[in-house]
Amino acid sequence: MDAAALEQRSLPIPEGLNAPEDQVIELARVWWNGTGPIMNIRPALAEPGNIGVVLAELAWHYSHAYAEHHGFDQAAAFKSICDSWDKAHAQASATAKTEPAQ
Repeated sequence: MDAAALEQRSLPIPEGLNAPEDQVIELARVWWNGTGPIMNIRPALAEPGNIGVVLAELAWHYSHAYAEHHGFDQAAAFKSICDSWDKAHAQASATAKTEPAQ
């Protein structure tokens, strides 16, 4: 798939970015290629722990989006997201001890 086709499938810039321009930054761009995520990340936050806050907010918003757009129960969707996080996090932790980041 070429870049123009991918750009047509990208999400729009969200509304509400009303902070000063030098404080607004895209942190990640994540795509799914059919078997797993492909991503570009920008470690721009001063405290790495703030990424945990971002990930928690992302899970909460995804659970609401699945409820609204796909008819899932929001609480069940959130639990599913959290359960899969726990499993993937355990796997990533085990892998991190033996493999460098890609």
